[in-house]
Amino acid sequence: MHNDTAIPLALECKQVTMKVRKKEILQEVTFSLEKGRIAGLLGPNGAGKSTLLSICSGLTEPTSGSVRIFGQPAGTETLRSIAVLPDRGKLPGWLTAGEWLHFAGQIYPDWDSDRESQLVQSLRIDLGTRISAQSRGEEARLQLVSCLARTSPLILLDEPFTGVDMISREQIASSVVADLADGNRTFLIATHDIREMEQLFDRIIMIGNGRIAADHDVDSLREQGNSVESRYREVFS
Repeated sequence: MHNDTAIPLALECKQVTMKVRKKEILQEVTFSLEKGRIAGLLGPNGAGKSTLLSICSGLTEPTSGSVRIFGQPAGTETLRSIAVLPDRGKLPGWLTAGEWLHFAGQIYPDWDSDRESQLVQSLRIDLGTRISAQSRGEEARLQLVSCLARTSPLILLDEPFTGVDMISREQIASSVVADLADGNRTFLIATHDIREMEQLFDRIIMIGNGRIAADHDVDSLREQGNSVESRYREVFS
């Protein structure tokens, strides 16, 4: 268990339930995430991860329950505190990568152009390439720049590796690590691809069939002789 009083909470979900028509997608999901942590939201496809991230971002309202971001109810007031990488979001294909980043820098008041330059270099973004001509991996890396170039204290990444080749996965994972060096930002990363991210996580929250199936501090898990991947297999096999 975590001592939730010692470190400010970046994210707090209480009894979050989501029903669409008669289908229950999330059922009484409760967890909290301390500032500065990098947590994996792990589970198979269809477990409810994307829905939960959308609710955490304030873009979707749950059927019942509550979400607080740095102590404030999630909604329009908390959007400035959050940078979101949506699952399979599409960027405007008629722009070049450079034009899109210039545009993004004007949209977001918390855009950091120095960080943008570092990320463009580390993720090998070709600024002259039209987005419609990019591979899935190139566009995924560009979307990550759009997310991480902001100084928002809470970062939500939804399946950052969908359709991405192994080299791009390694570049994305290492950029997240580099970005975390200051310890001021909090990450919640939804994925079912564990191997590239396992070394990044200090907390894992496993979700299956819309419920929290397990919640572990990764160091404690390793002290017990488990890896994130082995625990994932235990929970979901």
